[in-house]
Amino acid sequence: GNGYECASSSVDRPICVINSTAHPLDYQGNPIKNKYETMPRYRACKSFTKHGISLHGLPMPLSAALSYKNSSSLTSTDGLEAHHMGQLAYYSNIGQITTDDRVNSDIKTAIIGIHGSGRDAGTYLCALTAIAVDASKERSFLRGQKRHLNPKDVLVVAPWFTAPADDIPPTSSSLPYLQWDAQHPIFHTWRYGAESILDANDKHNMTISSFGAMDVLLESLCDRNQFPNLQRIVVIGHSAGGQFVHRWALSSNSWCFGNGQFAHRWAPKAALPNVRVVVANPRSFTYLDARRYFVVSDQIVAIKEDERSLSEDEGTLTSFNNYELRSPSAAEENECNSFNKYEWGLDPDERVPAPYVINNVQKLIDHGDNTELFCRYASRDVAYLTGQRDVETLSAENRYKGLHGDRFQGPSRRERSERFFASLQVRGRELEFCGRIGGEATQVHDRHIVKQVAHDHALMFSSPEGIQAMFG
Repeated sequence: GNGYECASSSVDRPICVINSTAHPLDYQGNPIKNKYETMPRYRACKSFTKHGISLHGLPMPLSAALSYKNSSSLTSTDGLEAHHMGQLAYYSNIGQITTDDRVNSDIKTAIIGIHGSGRDAGTYLCALTAIAVDASKERSFLRGQKRHLNPKDVLVVAPWFTAPADDIPPTSSSLPYLQWDAQHPIFHTWRYGAESILDANDKHNMTISSFGAMDVLLESLCDRNQFPNLQRIVVIGHSAGGQFVHRWALSSNSWCFGNGQFAHRWAPKAALPNVRVVVANPRSFTYLDARRYFVVSDQIVAIKEDERSLSEDEGTLTSFNNYELRSPSAAEENECNSFNKYEWGLDPDERVPAPYVINNVQKLIDHGDNTELFCRYASRDVAYLTGQRDVETLSAENRYKGLHGDRFQGPSRRERSERFFASLQVRGRELEFCGRIGGEATQVHDRHIVKQVAHDHALMFSSPEGIQAMFG
């Protein structure tokens, strides 16, 4: 094994303890030096293979692809809902989620799990389905809850943003599964809202952003004809999936977010489900302005971030007494003059085209003033989960070298998360928390450290903090 063996904690939680007599090896045959005495243990789910579950497709209306594009030929999207350009692949614990012959009146909670760079949507379906069952039995979670959680009331959907290299099962539909480039112009393009790959057989000659496809999925669940009793939709993503849900929540104009301070003016009058977004362990964030945390200007000796010791405590790793949120100096900006281009910031980047994001957010920015964009994002129900042990620095991973925009946000995922969250509080105070968000609001969003967990979606989601974020 990996040098650990099964055990139970003092509170009867399954854990793994280090086996000092083992000599584990990694996949290259090199010795593994385990750092921790104990590790969390996976909550097992029903075993299945990719071919043991059915893959479904959600048709993408042509209107969704046109809604955010500045097309001179587009005067109205009326009537285009009946025309489709492809379908988004997904797995679900109830099968096809939209049908003409079934009303899903039992569903009260929907969990949409966004996969990471491995595009392993099936494992997200597996983990989240098992976690719904576990949450219904978790005594520490259920204590104080006003409502009973029944796993049969929970819909789990795991969209699959496929790439040409994926082994996609054939579809009986005339609509092809949508695909996104996994290599160009940067890795995992679906995570930043890139356009899908143009299908040579598509008579409409149309592509759609992965975020636009996400809007269609969300709005399918907000359809009261299909889900009349749905109360909550949770969109959760880890790693690259965490980047996805963060950037999508920042840029989406979907009417399903109608309960926010800046409600979409076309939102239906019927009561909408609450939409909660859970951002877990993303590698980077999209800042809303050009400020980052830099060493204070009068500090003579710069802090060597990569050499700083990383503790197991739950506090902050950034010494905020030594840092300030400010625009970079000329010398600092010379280290990375693209630090504020999208996907790290909101300046357009011709190398990373994202018309959905740029066009949507520009509507809310008035001559450089991001107040309305910030307040809309702040009004949305967003929680950030950070693995306590997700502290690997960029310099420790050769494949991440050159990602200076990430480095400007902090040396590790955990530290980037705490700095971004801190920046939201600074901007919130500057804007007096946008006046009406939550009445007496004194904080923008929520953030929680997941104890003893590093970079693992199943352990993050099944943790007490993960369960609380989804079902609390």
